[in-house]
Amino acid sequence: MSGAALQVKSRLPLAFTVPKGEDQRNEDSFHRSAKGVYALSDGASVSFDSASWARILVKRYARKPEFTREWLAAAIAEFGKLYDRDNLPWMQQASLDRGSFASLLGVRLFDAGSLIQVLAIGDSLAVLCDGDCIKATFPFSDASQFNRSPQLLCTNPVQNVFLDRLDLDYDLVADWSFHGLDEPALLCMTDALGHWLLSQRDREASPISILRKMKTPAAFERFVQEERAASRLKRDDTTLIALW
Repeated sequence: MSGAALQVKSRLPLAFTVPKGEDQRNEDSFHRSAKGVYALSDGASVSFDSASWARILVKRYARKPEFTREWLAAAIAEFGKLYDRDNLPWMQQASLDRGSFASLLGVRLFDAGSLIQVLAIGDSLAVLCDGDCIKATFPFSDASQFNRSPQLLCTNPVQNVFLDRLDLDYDLVADWSFHGLDEPALLCMTDALGHWLLSQRDREASPISILRKMKTPAAFERFVQEERAASRLKRDDTTLIALW
């Protein structure tokens, strides 16, 4: 996604994003399928063309919502087709070799929310709400967890060895449901907004009620700029996907 603020034109979900700066590329990316699959990715600015890597991850997940080592290898191969390494300047060759990094947050809805399966790798956050009450968050539950360096998916397979220590079907997945909730909502957001939400829980106005007011790109951009100016929101690409 790019531009000052963008809304995905659909009744559900609402999707807004604001880049870290007016003249800087937005490295967040979002995609969805008609089958109730949503994917959000935040490319790491310090790595080589992370925006393209984030875009590949979300499009592949929306099209094929699973996460296996074979799935990741195919995504890496797709990214590799974007560049002819031999024709790049040596500094870009070195950056390409180090790899591009990005988070991946995937959501699958079954039977109108009777089952919600959340896949999370990195520091993008999913939030289950009932009205203005936060019922569950994944993969983080406390704002301090955003202060750690996240483990992100990389185009250099060597950097993905952390996955070998995980059960991909258990450690990376949360199962939720809208069942029993009076005013169910599901929010997906990149790390700057996730940190803001978890750090504002004691605020007089519920952070969920604040986000619920975001109905237009202009309203979301105004909120982002005001919170940045107040030093409550980190200056980073900021994306919200909301299924109210």
